[in-house]
Amino acid sequence: MSRFRGPVRSTRKGFEIAVDDDEAALIRRLAGELRQLLTDDADDEHARALLIRLFPTAYPDDEELEEEYQRLMREELVASKLAALDVVDRALAPGADPLDDAGLLAFMQSVNSVRLILGTMLEVSDDPDADEVRAGLEDSPEYALYSYLSWLLEHCVRALS
Repeated sequence: MSRFRGPVRSTRKGFEIAVDDDEAALIRRLAGELRQLLTDDADDEHARALLIRLFPTAYPDDEELEEEYQRLMREELVASKLAALDVVDRALAPGADPLDDAGLLAFMQSVNSVRLILGTMLEVSDDPDADEVRAGLEDSPEYALYSYLSWLLEHCVRALS
């Protein structure tokens, strides 16, 4: 009996990300674009809008506390995301070693970060009574990519359970 094997496989040595070369190249390119977005020093309103879901407001009712939180934590949060992006590069390199639990969680964090940015661009809705995406975008390449990353993330979660 043949069973479908997902893109994330649990082995005795850890977790393997089993995607083809084109998929690996795409994920690595997206990770590189996210890295650039996180490290770009330009005070770009568009970039800030894209990153808003990666760095949600901690104190929505207190601007002073929010500024202090961002001042104290932003650099550490960015460093954590950059370290997770390094894991993506290693995991998708040819002949990569399997990931341990922490490595798979870092991989998931990066995939989800890219997914959240795409969701922001597409104005994806969490409202169960509304369409997930604006009319006309459901056939867009961006939405197909969003769906692919959601599928990959789901397989990561399954592998961990």
